[in-house]
Amino acid sequence: MQKYICSTINFILEKLGFTLQELEKMWERDAFAKLYESRINHVPLSSEYPAESIVFSKDRALQLHALISSYLEKVTSPVPIHILYQTSTPSHQKAYEEVIKIFTNNNVSFTKQDSNNSFRSNLISLLKSVHSEKIFFLVDDVLFIEDFDIQDFVKFDTDKFVPTLRMGLNLKKCYTVQKEQSLPELIPDIVKDKDKITWKWDHGIYDWSYPLSLDGHFFSTQEIAIIIQLTEFSAPNTLEDQLQKFRRFFLFRMGVSYRKSKIVNVPCNKVQIENKNLYGDLHQDFLLEQWQQGYQMDFRGLYGFINESAHQEIPFRFIKR
Repeated sequence: MQKYICSTINFILEKLGFTLQELEKMWERDAFAKLYESRINHVPLSSEYPAESIVFSKDRALQLHALISSYLEKVTSPVPIHILYQTSTPSHQKAYEEVIKIFTNNNVSFTKQDSNNSFRSNLISLLKSVHSEKIFFLVDDVLFIEDFDIQDFVKFDTDKFVPTLRMGLNLKKCYTVQKEQSLPELIPDIVKDKDKITWKWDHGIYDWSYPLSLDGHFFSTQEIAIIIQLTEFSAPNTLEDQLQKFRRFFLFRMGVSYRKSKIVNVPCNKVQIENKNLYGDLHQDFLLEQWQQGYQMDFRGLYGFINESAHQEIPFRFIKR
């Protein structure tokens, strides 16, 4: 069996354009071996749903409410979403409890982190409960702004594609680096659907060259679960940073998206200290005050918005909920 695994790994690496000996670090060799050994011993997952989603949230009850609401309104054939959340104060916790009550019986589940240091262990436990073959991640400052059918999107083979809800021909800027970004060369006839585009991740720049995002990219549940177990991290931002160690294993896959972004990330505030990401000036405590006064985001007012970046500071109104 070991000989067969090694020959399989070498065959796949050859397809990627390098050999086992060319992997730069021992952890890469071990990780690659574990990934493809798992495929040989793969046991198909059994679920009535073709995919599931995990959402990361902290101190953003109002934004999380907008995300879940827009998801339930804009997505045809919605699949289960699992919220892994954390709160820093009793007031934020109370707001989450109100959100939980609103979405009871909507195929939305909530898991609170055990502690400030338990994000990794809680996420791994949550992944073990997912029984769908495919998974996509979201963060709580994302909104769904266009209609789409998940059944239409899960048909893509994640060995060949990294399907993404956030990319589209409307994306001309990269917010995270504050630069213009050119569209990649599109590859025609790979996908027959006229409402979708395909490109090579290794031929794009910035967002067009970032297959391992936690904003609406679809993955094999089994593959991403193993990668996460091989990775050390303490929060969603450090998780995404550490996932980039596996980027070379995904660059050979095609990107596929709709012609226009189905989601947008609205970075109006920052709830973590793991990096120096840009963000707007609507502090999460101000949003908590709006929630406590009975307001919600007017997320419907952003339906159809044509964003020019995957992350964009978009002004929004508050309305009574």
